[in-house]
Formats: sequence, C-alpha cells, structure tokens
Amino acid sequence: MKQKRDRYEMHKYWGKKPANNLNKLIEEYSKKGDTVLDPFSGYGVFCCEAYLLGRNVISNDLNPSANFITDQLLEQSIDISKIKKEWKTIKEEFIPYINSWYEFQYNGETVIPSAILRDKNDIPIMLKFKRNGEKKSTEITIDQKTALEFIEFEKSQEITDWYPTDSLIENSRISAKKGMTIADLFTKRTLACHARLLNLIETHSSGKELQLLKLAFTANLANCSKLVPPIKSRGPMAPGAWMTGFYIGDTYIENNVLQYFENRFNKTIKGKEDYLNFFKLNDDLFSKQERKNTYTITKDDAKHLSVPSESVDYVFTDPPYGDAVPYFEQSIIWNTWLKFTPDYDNEIVITDSKERKKGATEFELEIEEAFSEIRRVLRDSGYFSLTYHSLSGLEWKAITNACIKNGFELVDFQWLVQKSFTPRQINRLKSIKGDVLVTFQKVPSIQSKHLTNKEVKTLFLEKIEDWISASPLDTNEIFLKIMKMIFEEKIIIKEIDLLKILTANFKFTENQKWTLNDKLKLC
Repeated sequence: MKQKRDRYEMHKYWGKKPANNLNKLIEEYSKKGDTVLDPFSGYGVFCCEAYLLGRNVISNDLNPSANFITDQLLEQSIDISKIKKEWKTIKEEFIPYINSWYEFQYNGETVIPSAILRDKNDIPIMLKFKRNGEKKSTEITIDQKTALEFIEFEKSQEITDWYPTDSLIENSRISAKKGMTIADLFTKRTLACHARLLNLIETHSSGKELQLLKLAFTANLANCSKLVPPIKSRGPMAPGAWMTGFYIGDTYIENNVLQYFENRFNKTIKGKEDYLNFFKLNDDLFSKQERKNTYTITKDDAKHLSVPSESVDYVFTDPPYGDAVPYFEQSIIWNTWLKFTPDYDNEIVITDSKERKKGATEFELEIEEAFSEIRRVLRDSGYFSLTYHSLSGLEWKAITNACIKNGFELVDFQWLVQKSFTPRQINRLKSIKGDVLVTFQKVPSIQSKHLTNKEVKTLFLEKIEDWISASPLDTNEIFLKIMKMIFEEKIIIKEIDLLKILTANFKFTENQKWTLNDKLKLC
C-alpha cells in the first residue's frame, strides 16, 4: 500500500502525514457530522481526510502558500477536460520559446537537453538528452568553447515577462545569504522560462483551472532551480532533490522547465482525479442530499482563532518544528511567484535570522498561546492530537509544557511511519526517527508539577538506568517512556535536553541501542 495517496503528491510542502494513520484518528476521536480543526494545517492532509469522512472541517494556516495548496486540494469544481485543453494550448506556444533557450547542436543534430550540470559560476559542464524512441539518456561533456559561447548568449538575453525580485530573509541556517534574491535561485535560462510559462498560464487559463495550473507551477519551481544537487556517488548527473534551505553547491543540475513542468502537471492531474474519484466511487454512501458537511479555510494567527469557544469536537495538528523548518522563510520560493505577502510577525517559529527576533523564549510563549486557543475552541472532554519529532530542549520543552499548562491529559501515544525524514533526522543517528503522535483529552482542572532542572535530570537518569538495565533501548523507545512519565505526572520541564542527557551518560552501540556506561554520573 502506498504511503501517501496521489492527492497528497501534488506539491512538495513539508510535513505531510500518512493518510491511513490520520483516518484512524479521525474515526476514533470524532464522528460523522462533528467539527474538526487543524490550526497549523500545512498541505491539508488531515483536513482532506476528515472532510472525505463526513466531518465539518476548519483548515487554518497563517502561511498563504499552505492555504493556497489546501484550497486546490479540496476544490471539487475542476473541469479536467478544460484544464488539459488549456495546457495543450500553453504547451504549443511555450515550445518555441523553450527550444530557443535549450537547443544544442551535437554531432550534426539538434537535441533538447533534459538536464544540464553547471558549476557554482553557472558554467555548463555536462548535459543529458534522450532521442525519440530511446529509453536511455545520453550524457555528454560540454567543451569550454561551447560553454563560454552559451554563457555569452545567456547574458545577452532580456527577460520580458514578470518575475519576482524579492530578497530572501537572511538566515545562515538555511543558506539565505545577505542580498540574495528569489531570482538568484535560478539560472537566467530557467528564470526566463518560468516567467514565460507563468505568463502563458495566466493568458490561456481561467477560473479554478488557472489556480490548479499555478499549483503545478509552484510545485515545480525548486525542481528547475539551482537547488537541485547531483548525487555524486551515483554519477555527476544523478539528480538529487530539494528538501529545505537555499544552499547552492559547487555543482547543481539545471532541469528543463518544460519537461519537468509537464511531469508535475501530470502528477497534479493524477492527484486531482484521485480526490474527485472518491466522490464518484462513494455516490451510494454520500449522496448530495446526505453529504451536508462543509469545509472552511481560514488564515488566522493560531494565537487568535476566529472560531467560537467550545465549538470544535476534535483537534489535530502538527505544530511548528521550532528551528527545524522556518516555513515562511522557505515558502518565499512559492509565495513570491504567487504574489502573496505572509504575516511574518505572527509566525510561530525559532529562526536564526537576526532581523526577525524569533527565538526560543518567543516560541515558547507563542506555542502556549496557540494551545490555549485550542483549549478555548475545543468542547469539554474533547480530544486533541498532535505530532512532533524533535528531541531538542527548545521545541520539546515548549510543546510539552504548553499541553500540561492548558489542561490536556494524556490518552495515547504512538509512532507515525514516514515516507521521508527531515535532514536533521537523517543526519543524526541518535535522533528519533519518525514523528511521535500524542492524543490528549481536555479536562476541567489544570494541574502541574514544578521541579528544578537538577530534580528532572536526576529523575530522567534514574528512570533510564532502570529501563536499560533490563534491556537496551533505542532512542524512540526511551523518548516514549520519558514522554509518558512527564505527561502522566504533569511535570513542567525547564532547560532539559534529553538527547544531551543520553549522550553524556549512556553508551550508544553499533546496533543503535542505548546501554549503561561503566560509570554513570549526572551530567
């Protein structure tokens, strides 16, 4: 069974959770006709699944890109035949422009490269193309004379279509350098081709179909930017994929805008058909007379929701990852092309950007405010599920404390299996893998226990020592045990970093299990 359904593969937005896991939650903690909310909706996977299961849905996100994606995901008034005809017209007009940029003479024949390897100075080094009828691509090295001729040609060209010139928010953590603009993320060729493609989309499409084409357009931007690294272990032109940040390596792969957009367009259509087919296949179960549930997309600050008190039956959310993913700063690659202006001031985030003044202290206060809003809108005894994966003292402390301080009592916890991990999870063997899913119930009284840092560290050490004395445990297993203890005993934690405690006091074995050190001391 596929991890994610086609309707959730239309865009590259981060943090999508497996639909199967969400379905189980929705059915366990709500019933048909109930109102459910996701205050940090992102792509909208939870809200889509809840809507298809007959719940009234409130999908909220402050990021305009996220709301745009969710809107296209949930829209039913899409004419697939119309959008395919529009794309045919756009493509016919786009091909001559693309060819004027990409045509390459090789051994007396004209070829159109699917990808070009360029160095950090934008000099073309290699390219690959596929002849008609051939299954395998041909890769060739570009000689210096030809490369320099192209660079001169590229410099001489004028881009006549609109494109964004906004500056990135300087942040060394995501390689957004001072003075760097959106245009700097693209070669002049891909910038020109994207600008022309958007112009043609806006010229030849209209209505809901226009918005869906723009969804495909934004989903393809990073694919045809300087942000695609080669996987050098597989070959100089083996393409990697953009995940986060704006790092441009010593070499990068410049993909053909038309070819890659068409692949993305087909994936978008496939995703939309997957969504629309649900209603066709379930006509007997959900007739138009019977299906009265609705969805609402809001763009509220999660600290100030426009939702009546005690009007929501179930809340699910995947809250901000602290400093792991500065969503708004990275979404600039989409928001600028869509001419959206995000509310950066009210984003809940930890960022290394000095100009934003969003640190750990602000994050903890704002997360607590957002969870207070969840308590306000949730009915008495209603359920609230959240996911998070970070073992950092910053995010973990903030989210855990916010749950306890707002009177949410632990009901259940489990691991969500992911299709992909964050770079942080991939690169750190000792990190937890996957997302932990925790479900709470809103209780009338708010209780908590305050311990000093030393008391909490001592408690953690004693518990971990007891557990791994019986049997070695991996990081996930220890994390779950610690979490269960904290929530059941309602402990407000301070400056505690569980991973540091583990690393300083226990041994991490080759089979990725924690065991006792010969000497255990409080660190």
